[in-house]
Amino acid sequence: MQRPTPPQARRRTRALTGAALSLCLLAGVGHAFAATPDPQTQKGRVDQDLKDARGDLRETSKELVAAYDKLAATRKKLPGARSAAAAAERAETTAKGEYDDDAVAAYDLAKANEDKAEKQLKTTSSKITTSRRAVAGFAGQLYQQQGMGTPAVAVGSETPAAFIDRMIMAQSAGDTQTSALEELSTSRATRVSTGDRLEALREKTSTAKATKQTKLAEATGASTKADTKKAAPESLESDQKSQSAKLSREKQKDKKRVASLQAQSDKLTKILRERARKARVREAAIKKAREAQERREADARARAARSTPSRNPSTASVSPPDPNPPAPSSSGVLQAPSNAPVSSEFGLRFHPIYRHWRLHAGRDYAGNCGSPVYAADSGTIISALPPGSTGGYGNQIVIDQGVKRGSSLATTYNHLQSFAVRSGRVSRGQVIGYVGTTGNSTGCHLHFETRENGTPVDPRGWL
Repeated sequence: MQRPTPPQARRRTRALTGAALSLCLLAGVGHAFAATPDPQTQKGRVDQDLKDARGDLRETSKELVAAYDKLAATRKKLPGARSAAAAAERAETTAKGEYDDDAVAAYDLAKANEDKAEKQLKTTSSKITTSRRAVAGFAGQLYQQQGMGTPAVAVGSETPAAFIDRMIMAQSAGDTQTSALEELSTSRATRVSTGDRLEALREKTSTAKATKQTKLAEATGASTKADTKKAAPESLESDQKSQSAKLSREKQKDKKRVASLQAQSDKLTKILRERARKARVREAAIKKAREAQERREADARARAARSTPSRNPSTASVSPPDPNPPAPSSSGVLQAPSNAPVSSEFGLRFHPIYRHWRLHAGRDYAGNCGSPVYAADSGTIISALPPGSTGGYGNQIVIDQGVKRGSSLATTYNHLQSFAVRSGRVSRGQVIGYVGTTGNSTGCHLHFETRENGTPVDPRGWL
């Protein structure tokens, strides 16, 4: 029994999808989800394939049960079918026996009798022909001799001896004539009788031949029927066994596919659980970092407030801020690049533009636009680039500070309003540019980075 084509097509599609997902999983979880970054979507597809595969398994199981039922019903019919086949074989044997023993023998006997009668008829016909010739010869002789009657013999005899010879001759001729005529008459009667008998034998031979052909046809039909009766149950049982075996193999394939998809679903479930756990850990770390950032900003504001001398508004004169305040002093390897308070430290934070948590790779100074930016230490300017060349950093200066503490140290100054210098050697505390908000920025500030061997590190370790 051929299974419907549409379910087979659906199974092929599902199998291809499952195989693709299996390859992704076998290639390694990390690699697979680097290429397909949404395991939740993958799990939805796998679960749908799993549902479909379970449906296929139920369908195959129902078909297998039905096939087993049909096979059982066929096997119940087998004894009767085999008995009928045996009866057909016996009928075949009887029919062949009747044909071989009776019909053929009767035909052979009738044919032999017919052949014998035909031969006898030929012999009789030959005798009649011979007798006719003898009678014709005698009649001619009698005509030539002018008759052979006794008076003629007596008159024609010249001597008594001649008379006796002629009498003897006449008597012999008469006997011959009589015998020839009797034989001719008998042969004619025999021929008529033999002809009638031959016709009867021919009719009997024809009947025997027809009977023989009928028995042959009956024997052939019985043989065909016996073969059919014998082959039908075995063929049906064989076909049903084959179908049951095929369905059993299909069921095993469906079971394996269900197991494979279940394993994929379980693996994806573990991955999603691990992602959720890491997300919770990350959320906690972000919350902690955010709280620490808020405390640092609050501390920076408090320090700025304390560093501003209080004046009596009634007595003190208001003077404008120094547009070029002196560079901040420091005993560290580097000095602060701005006198402005720090508004954001190095570390993980929620990006105000990209709206997601990421590493803040430097330190922000909340200076006014146009306030000076100082070189953190003496060095050589590597680059001074405009906003279109810095990938969001705006106007940027990069200074090579040389080897410090065994590492190649560089400092970067970003989002500048403008440059004071663009190349050459600079000194510690030299004005190199002015605070701005170029590039990806939400307000005036200096984004300052320190990089060891090219990798951003916390500037506090150098200040």
